Amino acid sequence: MIRFLEYTAIFLLLLILQEFIFNNINLGGVVNPYIYIMFIILLPLDTPGWLLLMLGFGSGAAVDFMSGTAGLQTIASTWLAFVRPTVVGLFLGKELVYEGGIPTAGRVGTSRFLRYVTALVLLFNLPFFILEDPSGAVWMIALRIVLSSIFSIGIIYFLHLPLVRTAVKA
Repeated sequence: MIRFLEYTAIFLLLLILQEFIFNNINLGGVVNPYIYIMFIILLPLDTPGWLLLMLGFGSGAAVDFMSGTAGLQTIASTWLAFVRPTVVGLFLGKELVYEGGIPTAGRVGTSRFLRYVTALVLLFNLPFFILEDPSGAVWMIALRIVLSSIFSIGIIYFLHLPLVRTAVKA
């Protein structure tokens, strides 16, 4: 029950940050950071697939509702939840899945954590930006994916650091 309340608080905080701060960042129409996906990225590694999909769908739908993006966030975050177990296996190793726990830089190492986050952020941004402007120039969509991903990865890394400090002290 306590873990449920902690994750609910984290989700609500990320949702508020996304809506009131990060949705208002639009550097030259190219950089749009999406940090609410940190909620899906940092869920325990042993989270069942069905729950992951439901949380991905719900978090995307909540952001869609608040920002009026007509289902784009729902599609991209549900896709992110779907591919997360595969990415975890590829970048963090299957032994960590069996142990469970939260994937943080302190637990898996900074370089493995950054590769894991990079893969998931790119996999989120790819369908999002393609569906947002399907008739746009390929180079512009690619630029938006890359720059938004770099910005999002940096923010997610620095926002997750308090979790690392808390886990080390415990």
